[in-house]
Amino acid sequence: MKGFWTCGPFKEAADNLDRMIYRAEQMKVFMETLDEAKKIDDIIETGTTEEKLLASMMKLDIDKKIEILIGIPHGHEETDDEISREALLEPLEGFAEK
Repeated sequence: MKGFWTCGPFKEAADNLDRMIYRAEQMKVFMETLDEAKKIDDIIETGTTEEKLLASMMKLDIDKKIEILIGIPHGHEETDDEISREALLEPLEGFAEK
Protein backbone atom coordinates (compact mmCIF):
# COMPACT_ATOMS: atom_id res chain seq x y z
CA MET A 1 0.00 0.00 0.00
CA LYS A 2 3.01 2.29 0.18
CA GLY A 3 2.58 5.21 -2.18
CA PHE A 4 -1.13 4.60 -2.67
CA TRP A 5 -2.17 8.21 -2.18
CA THR A 6 -1.19 10.57 -4.98
CA CYS A 7 -2.63 13.83 -3.67
CA GLY A 8 -4.69 15.42 -0.97
CA PRO A 9 -4.64 15.30 2.81
CA PHE A 10 -4.10 11.53 2.96
CA LYS A 11 -0.90 11.78 0.93
CA GLU A 12 0.27 14.65 3.11
CA ALA A 13 -0.40 12.59 6.25
CA ALA A 14 1.44 9.59 4.76
CA ASP A 15 4.38 11.81 3.77
CA ASN A 16 4.52 13.32 7.27
CA LEU A 17 4.53 9.85 8.81
CA ASP A 18 7.35 8.74 6.50
CA ARG A 19 9.36 11.87 7.43
CA MET A 20 8.84 11.23 11.15
CA ILE A 21 10.00 7.62 10.79
CA TYR A 22 13.06 8.74 8.82
CA ARG A 23 13.98 11.38 11.40
CA ALA A 24 13.55 8.88 14.23
CA GLU A 25 15.97 6.52 12.46
CA GLN A 26 18.41 9.40 11.94
CA MET A 27 18.26 10.28 15.61
CA LYS A 28 18.74 6.64 16.63
CA VAL A 29 21.90 6.33 14.50
CA PHE A 30 23.20 9.67 15.80
CA MET A 31 22.63 8.74 19.45
CA GLU A 32 24.24 5.31 18.97
CA THR A 33 27.27 6.99 17.42
CA LEU A 34 27.55 9.41 20.34
CA ASP A 35 27.37 6.48 22.78
CA GLU A 36 30.17 4.75 20.87
CA ALA A 37 32.26 7.92 21.03
CA LYS A 38 31.76 8.15 24.81
CA LYS A 39 32.81 4.53 25.31
CA ILE A 40 35.91 5.09 23.20
CA ASP A 41 36.78 8.21 25.20
CA ASP A 42 36.46 6.19 28.41
CA ILE A 43 38.84 3.55 27.05
CA ILE A 44 41.33 6.24 26.03
CA GLU A 45 41.29 7.60 29.59
CA THR A 46 41.41 4.33 31.53
CA GLY A 47 42.66 1.57 29.21
CA THR A 48 46.01 -0.11 28.82
CA THR A 49 48.53 1.15 26.28
CA GLU A 50 47.30 -1.26 23.60
CA GLU A 51 43.66 -0.41 24.30
CA LYS A 52 44.45 3.31 24.12
CA LEU A 53 46.16 2.87 20.76
CA LEU A 54 43.27 0.88 19.33
CA ALA A 55 40.70 3.30 20.78
CA SER A 56 42.57 6.26 19.27
CA MET A 57 42.32 4.68 15.82
CA MET A 58 38.65 3.92 16.39
CA LYS A 59 38.07 7.51 17.53
CA LEU A 60 39.19 8.79 14.13
CA ASP A 61 36.52 6.65 12.46
CA ILE A 62 33.83 7.71 14.93
CA ASP A 63 34.74 11.39 14.53
CA LYS A 64 34.49 11.05 10.76
CA LYS A 65 31.10 9.32 11.11
CA ILE A 66 29.80 12.11 13.38
CA GLU A 67 31.01 14.74 10.92
CA ILE A 68 29.15 12.98 8.12
CA LEU A 69 26.01 12.70 10.24
CA ILE A 70 25.95 16.41 11.04
CA GLY A 71 26.76 17.33 7.44
CA ILE A 72 30.36 18.53 7.54
CA PRO A 73 31.71 17.80 4.04
CA HIS A 74 35.22 16.52 3.40
CA GLY A 75 34.99 16.78 -0.35
CA HIS A 76 35.11 13.06 -1.05
CA GLU A 77 31.89 11.86 0.58
CA GLU A 78 28.78 11.50 -1.50
CA THR A 79 25.97 13.87 -0.61
CA ASP A 80 23.60 10.92 -0.25
CA ASP A 81 25.58 9.81 2.83
CA GLU A 82 25.22 13.15 4.56
CA ILE A 83 22.31 13.91 6.84
CA SER A 84 21.40 17.56 6.86
CA ARG A 85 22.35 19.48 9.96
CA GLU A 86 18.86 20.98 10.22
CA ALA A 87 17.25 17.53 10.32
CA LEU A 88 19.37 16.59 13.34
CA LEU A 89 19.38 19.88 15.19
CA GLU A 90 15.66 20.62 14.81
CA PRO A 91 14.50 17.76 17.08
CA LEU A 92 17.35 18.45 19.52
CA GLU A 93 16.28 22.08 19.83
CA GLY A 94 12.74 20.91 20.54
CA PHE A 95 14.01 18.74 23.40
CA ALA A 96 16.15 21.60 24.74
CA GLU A 97 13.16 23.97 24.86
CA LYS A 98 11.05 21.52 26.91
